[in-house]
Order: sequence, then structure tokens, then C-alpha cells
Amino acid sequence: MQKFIIILFILFQVSAATAYSHSSETETKTDNSDQILIIYQKAEHYIEDGKFKKSLKLLTALTKRKDLASKGADIYNLLGFNYSKISKPDLDKSYAAYMMALELDPEHIDVHKYLGELYLMHGEKDKALEALMKLEILVGTSGEEYQELKKAISQL
Repeated sequence: MQKFIIILFILFQVSAATAYSHSSETETKTDNSDQILIIYQKAEHYIEDGKFKKSLKLLTALTKRKDLASKGADIYNLLGFNYSKISKPDLDKSYAAYMMALELDPEHIDVHKYLGELYLMHGEKDKALEALMKLEILVGTSGEEYQELKKAISQL
């Protein structure tokens, strides 16, 4: 009987340790996703305030993380947008960031819109029209992103 109690005690300890470990992992994941969201929102505010260099630092730091989960495409999209808006735009880095965002989410609406605008900055109207066609599939011709890119293309 004493052996039985000892075995039960050991099983209880292992079970409790496993439950605590799992709980701790879940809390860490939640804390990390909250932290990512806070940093992302701060980067958005910097962009809204025209502080592109500060936003660039935050977004670049975020891209080095391995735990971006569902925010990855949004982060790379914002990074691409940021590279195109800094005082000396780096369109190659902007393009690379948009491509990474599309790799993570091929149907990311804002990426297609901004990529179309980037093509226009490069003078590549045909590629901008391809982005417009993709937006038509994703949001329809009445979608805001479609309308904005269509207007930008028509102004050339």
C-alpha cells in the first residue's frame, strides 16, 4: 500500500509540473503576441506622425522575431510602406518587404495596393495593372483599395 501511495504522489507531481509548464508556455505566447501588437501599433503611430525612421527601427526589430504568427504579413506590409515613405525612399527594400508579406499572406489586400503604387513609382504601369486585377478579385471594383489604385494609375 505504501508503494501505491508513493507512485500516486510521484504521478501527481509529474502531472502538476507538466500542467504548470504548459500554462507557462501559453502565458508566454500571449505575452509575446501582446508585445508584438503594442510595438506594431507604436510603429503605426510613428508613421501617422511622419516619424518614419522611428517606425522603421521598430518594424525592423519586429521582423527579427520568430514569433510573429498572424501579424507577420501586416508587419512586412507596414515595413514596405515605410521604406517607400522615408526621406530617401528605398524602393528595393520596400519591394522585398512586400514580397515577404505576400509570401506570408498571398491575399493581403493592402500589400497588393501598395505594391501597385510601388510599381507606379518605378514606372511599371503593366505590373500596377496586374496588382489592380488582383485587388479586383480580392475586394471587387467598389473596394476602397481598388478605387485608390485605379485612380493612381489613371493619373499617369
